Amino acid sequence: MKRTFLALAAHLATGAVLSGLPALASSETRGAAQAAELTVSVSGVNSGKGRIYVALHRVKAGVKFPDQKGAVAGAWRMAGKGGFSITFTGLAPGRYAVNGFHDANGNGDLDTNLLGIPTEGYGFGNGATGMFGPASFDDSSIDLKSAATIRLPIGYAASAGSTGREGNR
Repeated sequence: MKRTFLALAAHLATGAVLSGLPALASSETRGAAQAAELTVSVSGVNSGKGRIYVALHRVKAGVKFPDQKGAVAGAWRMAGKGGFSITFTGLAPGRYAVNGFHDANGNGDLDTNLLGIPTEGYGFGNGATGMFGPASFDDSSIDLKSAATIRLPIGYAASAGSTGREGNR
C-alpha cells in the first residue's frame, strides 16, 4: 500500500510539472530561499590512504563539542594528498562548528594511543586548537547567514609520521 501511494504521489507530481501547473512544494523547497550553504576547505592531508570525515555541529544542550551527538551533517571523502572542498547545502542560518579527521586505516574511527592522543590526522574549523583536548566550539565555528567558507586544516602528531600539527597548518 505504501509503495502504491509513493508511486501515485510521484506520478502526480511529475504530471503537475509536465503540464505546467505548480507541483506542491515540500517544506524544504519552500524554505530554500532562506537556506544557507557552508563550504569546508580541507587542507594538509598527508596521504591518499583511507578517507576524510568532515562534520558540522550546532550547539546542543548537554552535548560537548565535538561529540557526534551535536553533529547535524557529515560527509566522507576519499583521501587525497593535499586537500579538497566540500559544500553542505540547505542549512538553517546560524552558528556551525566544524571538525574532521583522516581515517587512514579505514576503520571508521579516529584512532588514539593509550593516552587518548590521536594517532591519525585531525582538525577543527578555522585551524583552532585546544589545550590538552579538542578546540572549543566557539573557536571552531562560523556564523552562517547565507553562504560562507571555513578552513579545516588537518594536522598530524609527530608520532603519526609527520612533522607535527603546527607544520601542517
